[in-house]
Amino acid sequence: MEQAVACSFFLFCIPSIKPGIELKGGVQITFETPVLMNAVVLEQAVMDEGFIEYTVKTYVLGETNVAEIEIGHSEEILNVENSYRDFLTNYDLYSQKQYELLIVKSSNASYTHLENEVNELRNKLIQNRNDFEEYSVFFLGVKANLPQDVDAIKPNVEDLYSRIISSYRTNIISKLNPHIDYTSYSFKLINPSLSEIFVEKIQSVMILAGVLMAITVYIMFRDVYPTVTILLGVLFDVLFALGAMGLLGIPLSLASIAAILMLVGYSVDTNILLTIRVLKRGVNNPRDSAHDAMKTGLMLTFTGILSFLALFLVSQITNIATYQTISLVVLFGLFGDLFATWLLNAVLILHRAEGVKNA
Repeated sequence: MEQAVACSFFLFCIPSIKPGIELKGGVQITFETPVLMNAVVLEQAVMDEGFIEYTVKTYVLGETNVAEIEIGHSEEILNVENSYRDFLTNYDLYSQKQYELLIVKSSNASYTHLENEVNELRNKLIQNRNDFEEYSVFFLGVKANLPQDVDAIKPNVEDLYSRIISSYRTNIISKLNPHIDYTSYSFKLINPSLSEIFVEKIQSVMILAGVLMAITVYIMFRDVYPTVTILLGVLFDVLFALGAMGLLGIPLSLASIAAILMLVGYSVDTNILLTIRVLKRGVNNPRDSAHDAMKTGLMLTFTGILSFLALFLVSQITNIATYQTISLVVLFGLFGDLFATWLLNAVLILHRAEGVKNA
């Protein structure tokens, strides 16, 4: 009952998780300031400048005062990025099809379909050119005159794209300048296309990890029942960690995903320890075996909790956000593992073992 209530609560919190800048794209500006700025005042200033998606942090790193601002990309820059990626794809295909058309013409074979493909791609490139001329008006204040010949347009579009990104960066800094007194700053831009690659790779890794884990557990026990119980324990731990992320406002980032993968490893360790001790070594006395497994498992879990608690304290002293994210996600997941392994899976495994014993 308690597990169901906890699981429902954390499922309710999961939808409030927001993607981090690595996954959604955006800019991160880190200012070194003479004095530590008030984060609330700075956040209000950022909002007044018209930025919609942003986070603001101020902290002391060593002897340096730092103001860190993350801003999500505007819709206009997302359109630029999508158009640029589309242009590069179309241009490469156009060059390839033109070469194929040249070869086919020299062989006197039919080339009508290739001519149609080339013309279609040429029209797409013309549309890309028109789009970039409109973007130049919005970002640069003047319409760029790109060549009419799409065969020679690539260097011009690349140059215009670079100038648009530079203008976008300059515009952000100019809006923040009146509100921040700084000695230096760094500007980090993460393109949406790169973010999409991150998301695709992460999804592939998570799916592959789940499949390999299920296969490995099944090979170990040659039984569906313990495989399902172990996977349930892992799922509960991950849901517990995700719910805590939603509750605490921790974004879904590369750091939090790495922490979840670590947590999966911890969860599998404790659940396999329990299952081996009870189903493989302790069939004659399953309760004693479960008690021995619990002592070892709790020692492992609490050792992990202390280790990541120490990492969390380090993150508070050094203000390293990655350490803070990893430590908090794993800490909450390990607390969830205590419930999942010893109040849920232990009961299920004992039920199975005693059923086998009495059969």
